[in-house]
Amino acid sequence: MKFMKFTIKTIFACILIANLSCDDNFENVNTNPNQPEDVPSEVLITNATRSSMNSMVNESFLLANNISQITAKTLRSEVDEYNWNAFSTLWLEQYIALTDFVDAENIARDNEQTANQGASIVMQSWIFYTLTMAYGDIPYTEAISGLNSDNFTPAYDTQQAVLDGESGILARLDEAISLLQQTNQDVEGDLIYDGNASQWVKLANVLKLRTLLHLSNKRDVSADMQNIINNSMLFESNADNAVLTYLNSFPNDFPLFPLKQGDFDAVVMSESSLATFENYNDPRLGAYARPDNVTDLQTFDSPEAVYTGAENGSETGGCNKGGSRLGARYYDYPGHPVGNVRANGIISTYSEQELIIAEAIQKGIISGNAEAHYRNGIEASMVYYDVDVASFGWSSFDDFYDNSGVSDNVTLEKIWEQKWIATFFHGIEPYYDIRRMVYEANNQSGFDVSALSFLNVPCANQNDGVMPVRFLYPGDEESLNSENYNIAVEALGGNTQNATPWLFE
Repeated sequence: MKFMKFTIKTIFACILIANLSCDDNFENVNTNPNQPEDVPSEVLITNATRSSMNSMVNESFLLANNISQITAKTLRSEVDEYNWNAFSTLWLEQYIALTDFVDAENIARDNEQTANQGASIVMQSWIFYTLTMAYGDIPYTEAISGLNSDNFTPAYDTQQAVLDGESGILARLDEAISLLQQTNQDVEGDLIYDGNASQWVKLANVLKLRTLLHLSNKRDVSADMQNIINNSMLFESNADNAVLTYLNSFPNDFPLFPLKQGDFDAVVMSESSLATFENYNDPRLGAYARPDNVTDLQTFDSPEAVYTGAENGSETGGCNKGGSRLGARYYDYPGHPVGNVRANGIISTYSEQELIIAEAIQKGIISGNAEAHYRNGIEASMVYYDVDVASFGWSSFDDFYDNSGVSDNVTLEKIWEQKWIATFFHGIEPYYDIRRMVYEANNQSGFDVSALSFLNVPCANQNDGVMPVRFLYPGDEESLNSENYNIAVEALGGNTQNATPWLFE
């Protein structure tokens, strides 16, 4: 594993970046890169948070939003066409961030910084969840031994062990919650919650709910989910959202802003999501996309705005290559009015939590009022994007909810549809969610995309209309960690996009 060899170099690079940053957390740092054990845990937390979040934003833009058909690629559209190769940057960048979070945990433990220790574990759990959900079996137990490890060929743990094992992420999140609840310390170096340990407890519980919902096809999660709902601190509003607020200048700007115009133009709104927005006359369209006839910011929400959607897989001839560009919060487009807000990096939101709970209730996993949480989730999403419901002809959110059609016959698929729309740019979660929904819509017997009414089979797809199940392991693993790589690949039945990880066996 290359990332373990690069730990010291990575920390040094992060410190240099930190000294160039305008965050208050980066002041007065003067650390010898040859003595990384002297790096304060808060410096590592700050830098690893930024690097992991930046990576997730980029992967949302390039991969997850397109796979899930919220957006579509009109250039280099292998992602949409289901002709996948190894998306190596996710693996490399997240494992690099993990080394810093692990070192932050160990340094915090040694210095009795209990809150920093807990927050570091939460972030590790989020990243390991992301990696195992993308690839299946991954280096886990032997990959988190930190600075003093000389193991450059870690074994792969099974996906079941990573998600649900004795030392898996659910257990680690419980450990983090215990640490965070027993302290009155602030989380130092915290870019997500400005030091508030109680907010980190809430996030840990939401990540547990997210993980348990994905596990619900493998085991009975009812008691675990109900216990969290009944007895644990959860998000109460958008004020609890786990987001990284970007600033309006380099190097702390939203990661898409430095893109070249052509790279930004390669991702547009999809035909699938546009149909859903227009079916309900949903005001979020003016936040997610910019109209083709944009003249000023008011045009985004006006009745005269013209929006179009591209067919996924549209690089190939004969497909619809239209599609409105992403909204003003995502990119300062040449010749267009500058948006008054920047997008955030998102780990999870109150909206996602409420739609997780709505789905679990609808399925009978837990008890409660599914529609109440469904409604909360939609409203929270609209509030988060600060949409102007009046500009789309609605007098209030109540008017939209009651009369747009979203409240008519609230079925499981309707809950799925709204969760799909609400998790835009939530890391890789849009793909994980859609993959699970497609699997369940096919009665756990396959990944035929046509089983979901709000998705389209991508134009010219090269996988018989079947959504790929996983990302391919990077090629470096085969050469640098060949013995363990071969064991993992043999268990999968091949390092292919259709090889079935444990979750879908």
